Amino acid sequence: MQLKLYKRSTILLTLVVLIDALCIFALLKYRSQLPFSPLVAMILFVLISFALMITFTHYDLNADRNIIRKRVSNGDVALAKIKDGTFVRFGRDARLKNHVYWKLDAEIYDNDMNKHDATIIEKFSTHQTSIPKGHVYVTYIEGQADDSLIIPNAIISSIPEYKPLVDDYEKALKPRYLNAYINDGLILETYKESLKKEA
Repeated sequence: MQLKLYKRSTILLTLVVLIDALCIFALLKYRSQLPFSPLVAMILFVLISFALMITFTHYDLNADRNIIRKRVSNGDVALAKIKDGTFVRFGRDARLKNHVYWKLDAEIYDNDMNKHDATIIEKFSTHQTSIPKGHVYVTYIEGQADDSLIIPNAIISSIPEYKPLVDDYEKALKPRYLNAYINDGLILETYKESLKKEA
């Protein structure tokens, strides 16, 4: 899912650049035919460019979070066992901050405890230099296991309605949870590693 979002962001940025280029071309070619002064035209161009960049930045920085919020509110949540991770590529977001994409080999257990193999591509902080093995909660829609996104632990723990589901998973699967949180990208680590950082 993250690579799909990255491609959409790239297309959106390309459109923003093309619109800006067309505006500049139109201003230069038809400047003598404008019904208002060149200063007004320049102000309008700056405002339009600013609005387009704000739109792009908002989408790029929030698309994955919005999907997570929507799916969590719809009850599209499952438990995933992360078995392995493979580096895919580096990338940058709208703030020009670096991040890294990892491909995760996972088993997703739906609410009926049925197992589904999945390959999840996630966007991580550059501090993520390896992928630990363990369990995390993910967004899950039946038939779209590869489009899952890892849900930060704080979101699951803040919603009391999910406690019965969590209890069911813990009774059936005895999960070994990883700490999943956002810090300029997703971070996945064992709780032992998290405690070492805090010490």
